[in-house]
Amino acid sequence: MVNGASEQIGMGLRQSVVDHPANAGRADSGFVLVPPSDSGKRDWSAALDLVREASEAIRIRDERATEMEIEHRLDAERASEDIRTLQEQLDETELRLAETEARARTAEARAAEAEAWLAKMHDAIVGSFARVVAGDDNAEAELRAAFANGDLGNPA
Repeated sequence: MVNGASEQIGMGLRQSVVDHPANAGRADSGFVLVPPSDSGKRDWSAALDLVREASEAIRIRDERATEMEIEHRLDAERASEDIRTLQEQLDETELRLAETEARARTAEARAAEAEAWLAKMHDAIVGSFARVVAGDDNAEAELRAAFANGDLGNPA
């Protein structure tokens, strides 16, 4: 019964191909019709094997696609975590940089203040020595004048 029904469907399909308007002017439709007497020789098990192989190939392809999707999702999660880690490191580095720049500005201000005090001390020391030297010059000039006048030997 099954073979008879299949054969009827097959013949109906073949006839619809032959009757199709695109094949109207052609003597040969391009298809070889298998006569009903050869229907017992058809290898249905080979067709079933091909269907099984095709379904297995589709199943394997679907499994591989699922595996690749999981791998890509894991890669995306790892990349996202790496981005978060790098962003945290960047934020910490920027904070340390800001702190270092603040310390550098403070050190520069202290150095400028120290240089100002050093300049004041220098001026004070030079000024004090200038008065001492000027005083020594006056004392030396008086001593020379006294020596030249002969007043050195006479106590006053």
